[in-house]
Amino acid sequence: MPIVKIPVVQKFGILSTKYLQELQKILLERNEESHGEKASSHRSPLEVTEEFIKQFNAAAELEVQEHMLDSARKILHRCKRRSGIICKSSKSHVNLHLAWKELILMAQCKGKIQEEALDILILSMDQADLNQDHIPLLFFIAESVLYRICCDAVQKPHLYSSEIKLSKLGLVSFLRLYSFHLLGKLQQFEEQKDRLYIYLKALPTCEASYEPYPNILLSVHIMLKVGEAICDLEIDLETNHLLKKQPVSMDQSSMHPREAEISPFLWHCLLIWQHIENNNTHLHDIIQHLFLLKGHLHRENWLDSLLALLILGEAAKKEIFCLQALLELGGDVLSHVPQTEVQSSSHGWHWEVICVYTMVLAGVCLHGSTSDIQKYAFIGFNSKDPLNMSNKEASLNSLLLCTTSDLSDANDFWMISYCAVYNLVKICNELKWDTNRDGLRFAILNALYKHKSMENDTRVFDAEKIAEAEVNGPANPFINISAKPPSVPDSLSFFQHVGCRLARALSQQFLPTVVHFVPTPRKASWSHVTKKGSHIKEYSTQKKASRPSLRQELMFDKPSPPSPLDFITRTSMDLRKVMEDQWEKELQITMDKEEEEMKQEQLEHKKREEEHFKEIMKKREEKLKKTSKPYELP
Repeated sequence: MPIVKIPVVQKFGILSTKYLQELQKILLERNEESHGEKASSHRSPLEVTEEFIKQFNAAAELEVQEHMLDSARKILHRCKRRSGIICKSSKSHVNLHLAWKELILMAQCKGKIQEEALDILILSMDQADLNQDHIPLLFFIAESVLYRICCDAVQKPHLYSSEIKLSKLGLVSFLRLYSFHLLGKLQQFEEQKDRLYIYLKALPTCEASYEPYPNILLSVHIMLKVGEAICDLEIDLETNHLLKKQPVSMDQSSMHPREAEISPFLWHCLLIWQHIENNNTHLHDIIQHLFLLKGHLHRENWLDSLLALLILGEAAKKEIFCLQALLELGGDVLSHVPQTEVQSSSHGWHWEVICVYTMVLAGVCLHGSTSDIQKYAFIGFNSKDPLNMSNKEASLNSLLLCTTSDLSDANDFWMISYCAVYNLVKICNELKWDTNRDGLRFAILNALYKHKSMENDTRVFDAEKIAEAEVNGPANPFINISAKPPSVPDSLSFFQHVGCRLARALSQQFLPTVVHFVPTPRKASWSHVTKKGSHIKEYSTQKKASRPSLRQELMFDKPSPPSPLDFITRTSMDLRKVMEDQWEKELQITMDKEEEEMKQEQLEHKKREEEHFKEIMKKREEKLKKTSKPYELP
């Protein structure tokens, strides 16, 4: 077979390896540029990019502004659908990671688009479950919030509603990061922690700008406290700057890995929430033991106390005994002075804990499962004399009417009245769309009017103005206020689901798994109604005929389908079905066994008859000495 030689042609001539690699690199770059131009030509006009945001903010002509505004609203509508606000993030079209990424970028736009993007993002983060895949995006959102607050919001001469929403977004995102820190999920994100530390260093300089507004200052302090926890920071008291702690050596960190720990008070609040979610008993004993641990609310690390109050507030929305325990725990607010950074008293709550406590009570008052829970969250159980210190209850009404003359040291107690007024005004705004709760709304308005005549601090008067500016700010276009259908979520006044989401994630790791209680089906009791004095006679005559068979018991014992198809009912139905199948199998086995025994008895009876006949014939032969059968002729 001939050998065919194919000539090899070097199109580039004789080149060295170095020049050949450089030439290939140039051709590769040109190819990537051509593909980039094709991709940009086929790019969607509704894609969120930095160019789109720059064009939106720089639009000067009216026609261009209308075009960009229309595109931005279409993007927000798509983000709303992807974030799953209406369907509670339960449909297949929901993509939280992409929606949150686009929303935090759209929040860089000016005007109403910025606030609408923040509205959707806060609502979605409030109701979404904790997912470990969201951690990198949460770091990015936290960095964006810190950048906007430190570099943009503080520079403005007045307070804007967008700053309030930015503080809310920072609060919920940092709380989620702290929960993941407790779960031990942030150990591999050292690069994100270093970037977050850069932004956190500038945050303490913004505290002075928000001192007149405790609601925003609370979010700033929570972000600082969470940053200290997850980034291993400490505050230099002389300069009020954040500093990195001394890093642990690699040998020590590898031999002793860090374990997530929570306070006993937070653990018991999780246990109470779990008992209520699963309808378990012994709730009263756990609540009584909770009062023995209330000293943890006074400690320096108050982040666990904030989480505990949020989780206990979720339990108080469903169970009135938990609300009573929450009000009694808050009684310390009226009898002790809150501990600030300057004070060194060993008792009293931090003012951040008091602000969160007031916010939690307002959420219970607005979203409680029953009207009694909503009412008692406002007036308390001892409503005859709310100013009596012996009541040991801190309802919204008692916090509102608490004056500085009733307390021994009232340097920071104006914040209590401020938070009470701020939250009650927002509750009134929510209740004005619900005619069924006009009584509660009128009672709150009456209390606010009475408070105006008693309060002398001008800083507290600003709480009503800020709350009204927040609730009457740019309307959220995705919430129809006139109709308010049940499927549309409430406004952004309060966090409605964040406590439940945090409790669900923390309880899965720090609490044992709960087996749902399913009642086993009972057999039908057969009571025979008989006349007096004749039961013995009837039993002797009827014998076993009055007792139903196994098949009849099975037919009579089949339950009717339950109407509410909740989790426990469905589980009970499944268990009952399994038991019925097992009962049918056992019944079939019993019937087969009885049939087999009956056949065996018939065979034995036939065998006995044959043996008896053989014995008779044998005796006949012996007696007559004949071998023929009786019917045969000899």
